Amino acid sequence: MAELSGKFQLSDADEDNFDKIMEAVGVSEEKRVRGRSMRPTIQYSRNGDDYTMTYITGDGRELAHTFQLGVELDETTMDGRKVLSTYKRDGKNMIQHEKQENGLVIVYEREITGDELHVQISCGDLKAHRVFKKL
Repeated sequence: MAELSGKFQLSDADEDNFDKIMEAVGVSEEKRVRGRSMRPTIQYSRNGDDYTMTYITGDGRELAHTFQLGVELDETTMDGRKVLSTYKRDGKNMIQHEKQENGLVIVYEREITGDELHVQISCGDLKAHRVFKKL
């Protein structure tokens, strides 16, 4: 993966399957409907061993997570869920395992290719793909 840095905005998404994943982990219908209408921006930066991911919604909300590879940490998602996340590198990809309170695990596999950030999301048999363009 190219260095995980830069600012990217959602440009293409498999919304149906992403919605099914969000429903499976307990995101309310109201929050899923609102989420489908947004084109969020994600900004990544790195300072030594610390990575920061800032998620910016279309309605002005912002949430930043700072993490180190291989270290499990408590996170709160944009919709308010409490999760445990662990990030690691696998070759050129950044992999995040997000353990939900209900026991399910969402895996985010991020890869930067050219000016795009591709995110493969899986939860059990459910899979979704999202593409973000570099700003």
